Amino acid sequence: MNSNDKIKYSIKLNNLDNNDKKSLGLLLHTRIQEIENKKDDLDFNKLEDPQIYLEKLSNLYKKSSSFLEPKTPVKEALFRLFIFNGNKPLTLKQINKNLTENWEMSQFPRDISIEKLASVINNISDYYIHPYGRKFNKSSLPF
Repeated sequence: MNSNDKIKYSIKLNNLDNNDKKSLGLLLHTRIQEIENKKDDLDFNKLEDPQIYLEKLSNLYKKSSSFLEPKTPVKEALFRLFIFNGNKPLTLKQINKNLTENWEMSQFPRDISIEKLASVINNISDYYIHPYGRKFNKSSLPF
């Protein structure tokens, strides 16, 4: 078992500065609007806590059979997977298992090996996916 097997990841909701909190809230809010086919002129300063949007979007994804279609880009799939499961922290092995199960009958083969997932997560910033439960510097990660 290597050190990557123990690290769990999730969407970072705590210790966000105001701009990141608003940005994540807006990202989640716009996803909800897309699913509900709504468009509103949201005041950026009146965004709710991202956790509220995450819970609502999670419920919408659970009602949808197409939340994780085979054509979904891997980094988007990671984001949707965490939202779907209520942001439960997952290891790379668990992420790989979930994506493999969702895409096993896909006509669109993709590399979702643990190494590929580690690389994607290490280079993703716009989805707020980080190691769970610790402060860190991305350059100090073991991959």
